[in-house]
Amino acid sequence: MNRPRFNIPLRNQKKTMSKPAKKRPKSSKPVVDEIEVACKNLRDEALKYMKVRNFNKALGLYDQALEMNTNDQSALVARSKCYLQLGEPAKALQDAETALLLDKTNIRAIYQKAEALYYLGQFEHSLMFFHRGLRLRPELASFRLGVQKTQEAIENTIGSNAKNQPPQKKAPKVDKPKSAKKPPLTREELDKRAARRLLGDLYVDKEYLENLLKHPDLKKADTNTEGVSEFAKDAINFLNNRQEFWRQQKPCTSLNSKKLNGNNGAMPRW
Repeated sequence: MNRPRFNIPLRNQKKTMSKPAKKRPKSSKPVVDEIEVACKNLRDEALKYMKVRNFNKALGLYDQALEMNTNDQSALVARSKCYLQLGEPAKALQDAETALLLDKTNIRAIYQKAEALYYLGQFEHSLMFFHRGLRLRPELASFRLGVQKTQEAIENTIGSNAKNQPPQKKAPKVDKPKSAKKPPLTREELDKRAARRLLGDLYVDKEYLENLLKHPDLKKADTNTEGVSEFAKDAINFLNNRQEFWRQQKPCTSLNSKKLNGNNGAMPRW
């Protein structure tokens, strides 16, 4: 006779329960990407208004981009340029310095700081930053033009101060005998001629910086944060190194100015 089977639960048998799967933390990368895309769209739209000289509208868009990402270097540099167009160089300088705190080699921020200092009338500091940009990117003609216009501004300022001084008596001219022979060139004059041939147009910048270091009012331009003398010495050292390099490569030849002022000498588009 077959007995019926009954499923009797075991007392010691443990009940197995499925544990809920752990939730993986969501990555924040998609959110960052969305912010970057939104900032780029705002910058692109602002650039359109900059091209039609609607600077107030462009400024509002740059403000929105920086509210979303305060470390957006492109927006900081672009807003600095916009502030210059609106005649507010102090705010332009602040944005450029903020961008340089994030990246001290940002070539566009260096240019904007030099421009802002120029419009603030701080020509010595402006000259130093134009030279710094020229040292980092010697192929960019914009920094060379900045050096030239800043040097002219400094010379005009010094010239106007000289006009206010009482005129000095000129020493009487002494006629040299026609038969006198020219004295032989000194070692210093020979070195200057060789440097002029090697550096080309850059020799003018080097000579200007060397004379600037000898100016008695230079110490007034030095501050606790930035020393004009140090910037000038760095630029002179850079030019001396380039002079030695060109001397070894092509002795007694001058730098081809066409390469410096050619088609590739423009600042990159922002």
